[in-house]
Amino acid sequence: MANSKGEKHLIYLDAMGGDFAPLEILKGAKEALDDCKCKIVLVGIEEKIKKTASDFKLDISDFEIINCAQEVLMDDHPSDVVRNKQDSSIYIGTKLVSENEGSAFISAGNTGAVMACSLINLKRIEGVSRPAIATVIPLSNGRFVLIDSGANVDCKPQYLAQFAKMGKIYSESILGTSSPRIGLLNIGDEEEKGNELVKEAYKLLKELKNINFIGNVEGRNIFNECVDVVVCDGFTGNILLKSTEGLANLFFSEIKKVLKSTFPSKLGALFLKNSLTKMKKKFDYEEYGGAFLVGVNGVVIISHGSSKAKAIKNAIKVALEGQKNSIVERIAKDIND
Repeated sequence: MANSKGEKHLIYLDAMGGDFAPLEILKGAKEALDDCKCKIVLVGIEEKIKKTASDFKLDISDFEIINCAQEVLMDDHPSDVVRNKQDSSIYIGTKLVSENEGSAFISAGNTGAVMACSLINLKRIEGVSRPAIATVIPLSNGRFVLIDSGANVDCKPQYLAQFAKMGKIYSESILGTSSPRIGLLNIGDEEEKGNELVKEAYKLLKELKNINFIGNVEGRNIFNECVDVVVCDGFTGNILLKSTEGLANLFFSEIKKVLKSTFPSKLGALFLKNSLTKMKKKFDYEEYGGAFLVGVNGVVIISHGSSKAKAIKNAIKVALEGQKNSIVERIAKDIND
């Protein structure tokens, strides 16, 4: 996959971000090179990267490494990273994207730091009030986009209206959805339900042109394939996202216990193994790689903190889709319509 000039797409990969960095980041990058035509540049502490590669006998000769002296921890405050860790992989990675048009940055590190550094180095797309995290949630026979899933804890109604626009563009560009149905997450279907934020946002969404707004949608209904984009503030969205992940883990854990509880159930598990494997794969966050930080002037992918090689490989694929489908340019073009 190459850009319009026939050159390989350029990916800057945070080699220090996540619970299993740098080993799983390096493994994921190597796997991605086998599947994708792109140039991957590792950003991080070169000594640690090379030592890890040597210890685990990984050939990383195909990768350029941009050395950093500092490392961002998961509990670092975003503002501290911006002020005091400008020689870190997250700060430098986002700065490199700002200097190299059409490139992308991927990190499984500190989400707040990625957000802050992206705002400082990439800036917002003109007309965008607040960038948002767009996360793909799998369903039985489809999927929906959850926006915002954690970037903005406090929101204004106009932010939610913009999230709807960006979610629509994401759903069309990346998921290929025609005229995506936009739903506003609420405690009831009725227009008058909800807090002041949601009620005012509803009024704005009703007036928006060129979006297929279907009204309020309750939490219990969003998994019934009635909506393609779920709009909410980042506080609510992040709780929903993590609750969904936790419930999925509990569900599969309980199934595993049941199938191991008796000899007949163990026998039945042999017949169900392939079906259960396919089901688990469908709901595995690693299959989706990462979430877009939409609304900034560059492709930025935020991966799960516990991402392993498969998730990193798939995050690189997601970034390539964003580059291929010019999602940043589309948002810039459509956000003020």
